[in-house]
Amino acid sequence: MDSGLAAVLGAGITGSVASLAALLTYRQTKVQLRSNARLALREPRRKVYRDFLTGSREAVQAVLDLVDEDTGEVALGPLCLALEERFPALMQLLAEVDLEGPQAVSDAANEVVRELGRLHTDALAADLTGLVDDEGRPAHIGGDFLAEVRTAMKEFVVVARTALATDAD
Repeated sequence: MDSGLAAVLGAGITGSVASLAALLTYRQTKVQLRSNARLALREPRRKVYRDFLTGSREAVQAVLDLVDEDTGEVALGPLCLALEERFPALMQLLAEVDLEGPQAVSDAANEVVRELGRLHTDALAADLTGLVDDEGRPAHIGGDFLAEVRTAMKEFVVVARTALATDAD
C-alpha cells in the first residue's frame, strides 16, 4: 500500500471516529439537558400538586366534619355550603395544576373537582326538592358518599407521583 492511500484511509478512519464521538456527545448532552429540564420543573410542580391535594383534602374534611357521629349522615344544606365555600380556592388550585401539566395530572385533578362538583350538585338537587325521610325530617346523605371523591384523589396522587419521577428516583 502506498503512503498516499494510507494517509487517505487514516484520515477517513479518524474522521469517522471523530464523527461517532461527536454524535455520542450530542446524544449525551441532549439526554442531560432533558434530565435537567425535568428536575427544574419538579419542585414547582410538586408545590402545585401538593397545594391542590391539600385543598381537596380540606374540602373532604369540611364535609366529614358535618357527619353526625351517631347516624353517619350529613344534612344536605350544610354539605352544599361547605363545598361552596371551598370551590373558589379549589378552582384556583386546579388552574395552577392545569398550567403546570402534564395532561395526565391535569385530567386527574379535574376528575377530583368533577366528583366534588357531582356530590355538591346531587346534594343541592335533593335539598332543593325538599326530600324528607320516613319521619318527615329533611333528607340526609349517608353511607360512603365520598367514595368517588376518594378514588379520584388516589388516582391524582398516583399520576402526580409518576409525573414527578425522574431517572434519579
